[in-house]
Amino acid sequence: MDLQQVLIITNNPIVKNINNAEICFVRGDQRQVLYQVLNKVAGGHTLLSHPLAGSIKTEDNPYRSVVLSTSITEANLSTLNMLEYCLGKVESGVRDGMQSRQHDQLAQDFQMIDKELLDNALQSLIRRQV
Repeated sequence: MDLQQVLIITNNPIVKNINNAEICFVRGDQRQVLYQVLNKVAGGHTLLSHPLAGSIKTEDNPYRSVVLSTSITEANLSTLNMLEYCLGKVESGVRDGMQSRQHDQLAQDFQMIDKELLDNALQSLIRRQV
């Protein structure tokens, strides 16, 4: 898969300048990212990476990057249901967590973790096309 065929929705500032990919930068937290993803999938984009990738608690990492296809097809109801479940997990995690206290101290670390997860997802997509 060519990066020109993907749309990355992110709130991670170190991700917003990836070459050859369409980037939708969200000014907000991971909830706003997932709302954007949900809207795009409802509009027919295909989800290409899991919105809760990695084993980091949703309340700990304020950054989220999700890969979608740029092409439009029919909306997938099971994917929409999964996204609503993920959004619920993020909503409850952010409410219960200590995100604001950790954000300042660990922001760069969490940005790098999110970028690594994104890079792995993109490499996996590229390998599938070979």
